[in-house]
Amino acid sequence: MAAKPGLVNVVLWYYLLIIFLKQKYMAIKNYIIIVLLATATAGMGSCDREDNELPVNNAPIPRILAFVPENAAPGDLLTIKGLNFSPDPEKNIIRFNQTVVPAESVNDTAILIIVPELNVKSAGVTVRSNGKISNKKNLSLVKIKKFQDDFDRADVALVDPSVVPNPIGDDWEIVTGKLALEDNRLATHVGGLESYMLYRAPEVDMKTGNGNFFKLSAQITVSGGGSFGGLIFNAQEDNKRFYLLRTSGTLVQLLKTGANGLGDWAAVMLSGNFEGLADDKKYTVEVSSSTAGKITIKITDPGTNGIIMDRNFTDDNPYTGGVPGFYYFGLANPTNIYFDNLSLELQ
Repeated sequence: MAAKPGLVNVVLWYYLLIIFLKQKYMAIKNYIIIVLLATATAGMGSCDREDNELPVNNAPIPRILAFVPENAAPGDLLTIKGLNFSPDPEKNIIRFNQTVVPAESVNDTAILIIVPELNVKSAGVTVRSNGKISNKKNLSLVKIKKFQDDFDRADVALVDPSVVPNPIGDDWEIVTGKLALEDNRLATHVGGLESYMLYRAPEVDMKTGNGNFFKLSAQITVSGGGSFGGLIFNAQEDNKRFYLLRTSGTLVQLLKTGANGLGDWAAVMLSGNFEGLADDKKYTVEVSSSTAGKITIKITDPGTNGIIMDRNFTDDNPYTGGVPGFYYFGLANPTNIYFDNLSLELQ
């Protein structure tokens, strides 16, 4: 007897449901197994990482702040000042470029070394302390030459170029006029006379460019009555060609002399009035240059360190090399002009 169609359909649907539920069961079973395996593997991996992790280096990063002196020649003692150096010498590695330099002494803020022999004009210095490396700071290996005169010696009455040797100082040449030493200062009181003297010390040559530079500073006090006092720089061998920075009251002038010297003005680079200058007031002037024809001039009040003037100047046909000096023009009679603390740095 033939099966009824309705019964066949019921059996077929029942069979399909069993297959479907079986597949679902297997899928859920497999999913549970996968989750368990993943969890176990993750736990094992975590254990492995914990076992293999390197210790964390919590040491602070070292930092180079300054060199003392600011530049040095091979063989010089140099102090590297900074922070977070190791007090254990073996935990500091000092490099000049790629050259490792041993420490002479160390503490956490200073390392003393001897500058190595290197055929370069500057070197990048780094310090590796406790496994951490510092910033790189460049050190000039061309030693700066310093020349100074604070005039702190016995008084000398006014003298002119005829007095030989010059009692003011062996390195000074009075070109014209009369100057004296008073109260540890260079001084003059001569009115109606335009005069100057030059500092012709051995090795003084104010070159610029090609790694050379100069920085010249001095203190000047000028009395009233229209008198001038000033600083000379880059004076040539003929004693006539040079730059002159001079003041009178609030007036500041930067002049360049020609082949005939004073009065032969080849250029007037500045002539203007500045607040902060006055008669009988001491001021500090600083002249610097690292490129021929590029001149920076700063005038400050030594009492307050306030800047009175800070300007850059350019000369397309510059004087190079030469020496510094002092200038005065005593229009009043008598006049009181004082110079002090000459300092010249050359490289």
